[in-house]
Amino acid sequence: MTDKNPARILVVDDVDYNRDVLARILTRDGHRVVTASGGREALAILAAEPFDLILLDVMMPEMDGIQVMTVIHQDPALKHIPVVMLSAQNEQENIVKCLKLGAQDYLPKPINQSILNARIISCLERKKLRDLEKAYVERLEAMEAQLKHSNEDLQQSNQIKSRFLATAAHDLKNPLTGILLLAELIRSEAQDVQGVASRAQRIDEVGRKMLQIINSLLETTAQEIRDVTLDLQESNLPSLVHQVVTSNQEYAQSKNLKLTYQELLAGECWGFVDEVHFRQAVDNLVNNAIKYSPPGKAVDVILSPRMVEGQTWVEIQVRDQGPGLTAEDKAQAFGLYQRLSAKPTGGEYSTGLGLSIVKQMVELHGGHVWIESEFGQGATFCLDLPLRTAVG
Repeated sequence: MTDKNPARILVVDDVDYNRDVLARILTRDGHRVVTASGGREALAILAAEPFDLILLDVMMPEMDGIQVMTVIHQDPALKHIPVVMLSAQNEQENIVKCLKLGAQDYLPKPINQSILNARIISCLERKKLRDLEKAYVERLEAMEAQLKHSNEDLQQSNQIKSRFLATAAHDLKNPLTGILLLAELIRSEAQDVQGVASRAQRIDEVGRKMLQIINSLLETTAQEIRDVTLDLQESNLPSLVHQVVTSNQEYAQSKNLKLTYQELLAGECWGFVDEVHFRQAVDNLVNNAIKYSPPGKAVDVILSPRMVEGQTWVEIQVRDQGPGLTAEDKAQAFGLYQRLSAKPTGGEYSTGLGLSIVKQMVELHGGHVWIESEFGQGATFCLDLPLRTAVG
């Protein structure tokens, strides 16, 4: 403590003379002194004001020093204040009890001023060091909390970036596949046209290089997608599904597959969905069915309503005639980058990301996704969503 910031000392003694003498000595030494005539008064003062040191008499009526020390020891706001006990020579047993309760030191009566000054300096120095340590620990904890928060923000930003890259790369694969198919058609139908076949070949080469880049990007951004914000709007769900089926017709034809779409509805049905993410989920299911179906087979997309606890839902089924799925396949199919036992039938590249995106998008809309399949007998991938049926 300095003159500019003197120590605050509470003197507790039931004898007026003892209090007055100690107060004069401590004040002369530059300390700020408050006195109390008993234990209860001392605790009331401690509850109202901060102190750097307590000089506490052991033997007092009503509430003695041991009782006061017990309260101080149990109070987190007070237990850090150093306490020096004031005792007569015949009170050693009580002094030991107080020391066990956390008292820093004791002074025998009558008080020797030199010893008093030395004990006070020692206690105040220890308190200063403890206060510095406490402040240092608090700063470290604050820095740790700030660092943790910054790290969480960084992780979230990285996840958002990875989500964007993974989703964008996956969404680019389907139109790029269409470009490659068109290049193949141009090349096969223009063998005799000077220059056209070579240009088609060049389109094919560039497209395949792009596809390799996209596949590499997908492999390096395997992150669980979180915190997706949906842009919900009232949409005609059959129309959205029909758009997906239409966009996959060329891919199905290139593999000699029949892609059909059937609506089992009595009228229009509408739901509040994010159209981009909804189409993405359905497109992944249709694209996967085509990818794993043998040539000459059929892929059927069926949209139908069903009732769930009095509410109308729409169910979308994508049925294929591929190899089907094992029990193990079904258990892990919707995980990130899960490679199932079935293999693409046209040499296509499979990242294992598509079904995890489907599950994510459907569940964000409050729906469910599941698989009905027996190994060797094809598979039906299903999703359902709550909808609002249009009125009038």
